[in-house]
Amino acid sequence: MSCAGALADEPTVINADINSERFGWDGIYLGVAGGYAWLKDVDRSFTPPLRDKGENWNAGVYAGYLAQFGNFVVGAEAEANVLNIDYEFLSFITVKNSYVVKARAGYAFDRFLVSGHAGGVYAATNFMGLKDWGWEAGVGVDYALTDNVVLGAQYSHYGFNNFDGTQIDAKIDLLSARVGYKF
Repeated sequence: MSCAGALADEPTVINADINSERFGWDGIYLGVAGGYAWLKDVDRSFTPPLRDKGENWNAGVYAGYLAQFGNFVVGAEAEANVLNIDYEFLSFITVKNSYVVKARAGYAFDRFLVSGHAGGVYAATNFMGLKDWGWEAGVGVDYALTDNVVLGAQYSHYGFNNFDGTQIDAKIDLLSARVGYKF
């Protein structure tokens, strides 16, 4: 047998170190967030309407669940934020806290997750017990630093019409950095 014939009979082995295993976003997670919030509102009970605004640092906690289908990720999340936003003109009024329940949907690029969210927000003030539900929507990006530690950034917009039966319409924008633990 010739040398060429011996090589042709041997199977060809390709040694590839390709890791086909991708990061999985499935599961329960919880975390803490901190950032900055801006408030604008208009009280239409005055002529002309009274406009006011405020801003402050905020902090919060969140918990949720995600399910992954291929690269698509969906889930639900709840969060609680301490806002303490004082109005500039009516400085005796403070928006104290917000509580959010939202749906999330996104697309995973292995350890990166880009997502949008929408849901309901409940906010409370220190003035005459005013509190009400509004709507919430936003976007976020997350990166799984390890299999359990996830870093992220999120933008959320809150909208309130006729807050607690008044003629006040309010908007709050939040920009937050987040760190969470995925179980």
